Amino acid sequence: MQTPLAVCSNRLETLMEDESLSEQQLTELAKTHQTLEYLSKLNKTLLLLSKIDNNQFLNKTELNINSLVSKISQDYAEVYAYKNISLEIKELGQLQVVMDETIAGVLINNLLKNSYVHNAAGGAVVIEVYTSKLIIMNTSDYAALDSDLIFDRFYQGTKKEGSTGLGLALISSIVKAENLRINYFYRNDMHGFEINFKK
Repeated sequence: MQTPLAVCSNRLETLMEDESLSEQQLTELAKTHQTLEYLSKLNKTLLLLSKIDNNQFLNKTELNINSLVSKISQDYAEVYAYKNISLEIKELGQLQVVMDETIAGVLINNLLKNSYVHNAAGGAVVIEVYTSKLIIMNTSDYAALDSDLIFDRFYQGTKKEGSTGLGLALISSIVKAENLRINYFYRNDMHGFEINFKK
């Protein structure tokens, strides 16, 4: 699926360079291009979910989650600086795990992306790293989510533009594949996800 989607996208980009097109035609082409990009993103995520469900990530190594959190969180802090979201990392222990590095990266990346995308302007992200668990919390414009549905595929408590509705389903699949535990909570006006790495 990825190849025909890329071909269509390239053809649209070529068409959009045609100077004889009207502004309305360009607008429609841009909307179609955006939809194709969404389909491509959706396809990649579903493919990743399938690989996780079929245990295709077996290159396990010892990783330091503190380092991974520090690296990934810096990237998101820069990207979302325009929203003036504060970031606080509390290292209350060193979290060493044995996991496939790609999968660990996807897990933390999705949790952090979620905490920024669904945050409020001028809000906060708080990360706590312990010896056996990781907690990521964020402020938001909306109240508690449905904990019974939150990890279901395509469930979105509040629809965000460009979101596939698969981020938390991806996290849930990784947690199951790695025999970890995840818990969603809402307290002190903050949404939180706690992942327990102790098997």
